[in-house]
Amino acid sequence: MKPFRAKIGSLGYATIRKGYYLYTGSALGYGSVSLEGRLNRHLRSSKNVTWHVDYLTSNPRCRVRAIVCLRSSERLECTINQEIVRNLSAKPILTRAGSSDCKCDGHLTRVGSSIGAGEILSKVTSVYQRFGGAVRCMEFANRTCNNAGQLNLTR
Repeated sequence: MKPFRAKIGSLGYATIRKGYYLYTGSALGYGSVSLEGRLNRHLRSSKNVTWHVDYLTSNPRCRVRAIVCLRSSERLECTINQEIVRNLSAKPILTRAGSSDCKCDGHLTRVGSSIGAGEILSKVTSVYQRFGGAVRCMEFANRTCNNAGQLNLTR
């Protein structure tokens, strides 16, 4: 894939290269802002671009390979993101990308190129498991954001 420049809201432009990108967020609401609602939205490529991660997932070159999630009533995304960054040497694609409502450097990150998909998924799952609760992992083989389908994460 040829690198391309993506506008990430008011933050500016990021150069998107072939590789693995991670987004850490929360979904503590109901309906469209519930965990299922947020994940289904992020998986669709056709949507109003609102969140920083939308600028990637609405791009036809985007491939969602996996989702790791944890049900919690606590806001854990900053702590989880910090652990993921530390364990995977991930770096924000732009300062504050995906983290406009906190003080983190960024929750939309790119993983170093020397780490493969299996190792990334294993390490991310391991980080989530440290916070307890039922961790769910869904892998998508060669699916674009357009055809990922509806998710149902009921227990």
